Amino acid sequence: MTESPEYQAISPPPPALERPSLPLPALRRRLGLLQWLVPAGLLLLVVAYEVGPSRWIHDRMGATYHFVAEILVYGTVGPVLAFILLDFLSRWLEERETSDLQAQVLARARAQARLHRQLSDDTLQALFAMSLQLTTLESNWPDLPSEAAAQLRETQAALNEAIQRLHTRLMNEPH
Repeated sequence: MTESPEYQAISPPPPALERPSLPLPALRRRLGLLQWLVPAGLLLLVVAYEVGPSRWIHDRMGATYHFVAEILVYGTVGPVLAFILLDFLSRWLEERETSDLQAQVLARARAQARLHRQLSDDTLQALFAMSLQLTTLESNWPDLPSEAAAQLRETQAALNEAIQRLHTRLMNEPH
């Protein structure tokens, strides 16, 4: 009974949780959405800058200041946008990995709980069978010495108490 591979699976905990495999369909959808949103956002930003502040800087301050302003605007907007985009993706992937790891841990815990209940139930059945055998043994040998009969009764009482405790514990466990 205890040689079953199900019972051996309870003993050693698994070494480490595996990383979820990527790419994920949801990630592909979000990347597809970002593929359109980022260029559209950049286009709107460039048009807004060129129509508004860029023209004003060129007309009021001259070509040199206009050139410096364009370097500052385009030199910072692109990297800042790339940083924000990559930070967003990194956070989303981290949340996704955490969620997947939590699902794996929960699945493992449920499987171990199921095996624990099965092992406890099997143990309860074995203890009950031993109790029946002790009762049968005592009734089949009426001429058993009183000392041996007392030991059989004590053993059976201890066995019945263990059965009762295990049964109570199994009934109180959430399923």
